[in-house]
Parts: sequence; C-alpha cells; structure tokens
Amino acid sequence: AHPFYTMPEKSVDISVHVGNQFVGDSQPNIVIWYSDFSLYQADSKTDINGELGRDPAGYFKPDRPGTYTIGYQSDFSYVDIDPATFLKYLTEEGLDNAISYRQKNNLTNANGKENYVRHAKTLVQSGKGYSIDNSKINLGYELEIIPLSNPYQKKLNDSFKVKILYKNYPVKNILLTAFSKAQPEKIQTIRSNSKGEAVITLDHLGPWLLKAVKILRIEDDKANWQSHWASLTFEVIQH
Repeated sequence: AHPFYTMPEKSVDISVHVGNQFVGDSQPNIVIWYSDFSLYQADSKTDINGELGRDPAGYFKPDRPGTYTIGYQSDFSYVDIDPATFLKYLTEEGLDNAISYRQKNNLTNANGKENYVRHAKTLVQSGKGYSIDNSKINLGYELEIIPLSNPYQKKLNDSFKVKILYKNYPVKNILLTAFSKAQPEKIQTIRSNSKGEAVITLDHLGPWLLKAVKILRIEDDKANWQSHWASLTFEVIQH
C-alpha cells in the first residue's frame, strides 16, 4: 500500500499490489477478494473507504499526526504449480518442511496444489508527530509480522526487530525476507528465534517490504498444501 508518508487532514489513497520486489499490478476494490480491509487503531477498527472497482482500492483521512496501520487480508485462492516452479518457490521462501515432506513421500515430481491467503499490513505516517502510534498493533491475522518499535522513528542503518506470530503464537525458525524499494536486489534473510523475533538493518531510506510464508500440509478435494503469506510495508524517513 502507498503512500507511506502524508500530511494530516489529507486523504490518503491505499493501493493493493500483487507482485515481487515492489513491482506488480495494483488491484481494484473487489469485495469478494478480501475478508478484511481496515484501518486499525488502539481501540477500534474501521473499514477502509472505497467504492466497488476503485483503483487505488481505498482511502482514509488521518485526523491527527501519528502512525496508522492498514490491514488487508485476502480470501483464499487456489493455484496448481508444476514441480520445478513449486520447488523454486519453496526454496526461495525457506519452506524446508514442505521440501522434506515431498522428498520423503516421493512427491518431488508432483504438482504443488496449494490454497493460499495474503495477510498484508502497511504503516502510514501522518505529519511529524506521534500523538497516535498504532505501529505495534496486533491485527489477529493467522500469520502476522508485528513491529516491536515504530520504524518511522528509526534512522538510517538502525536495527529493526519484528515478531512473527502464527495464530497469535511466536513462530520459530520461519524465514523473514526484507528489502528496500531503493535496492530490491539487496535482500536480507534471517530465521526467527525461539521467541519468533528477527532483526534486520534499515540500510536504505524510503519504502521497505518484509515478508514471511508458512506452509501446511492438508488434504482436501483440490489442494494438498495451504500457505499463509504475511507482509509488512513502511518507510524509513530522513530525520
């Protein structure tokens, strides 16, 4: 979603993008595509405004300076992936459990039939003050990346720690991938510790994207895998 930085009292457009490394197509506001598209505050949640088919998908108007959290959770989608492409995806996302399962069960030549859901968060800074700070809020998504500090208060080259939760419990050894829009080819990857925490270095100004994927073996009429894709976007600003 963007923009990440705006002025109070100005309406903020929120775009929903599908793609890699900040390159992708924006998605219009199609209600049947998502289960949540909301502005979250410490004690409340309100739907993001947006007419059917609108692109950018929605908008909101900050009422005071501070950091706001926008959440977007898609409905499940289904994909049938050829073996080579599925292995490449599992490897890139660090999904070693799925790779091992396929090897042990002689499934390396089988297609990956997967249901997946996206759990996306973006942090928007309005003005230069922090009379409101919802950067660390837990939205209750099934897989979620939660900042342990406000990234808009960070400086260039600061460390930034997040916690990754699955069903509100810390996820150990999940792969966190992080990169900036300024240099998306410079990718930081780190496995979470026993507390579900991982630390990256904010070595570029501008927009950042953090992501993590968890995959589970399932059996239903179509899919044999279910994955949850969590993301967090924000901006590192000049102080």
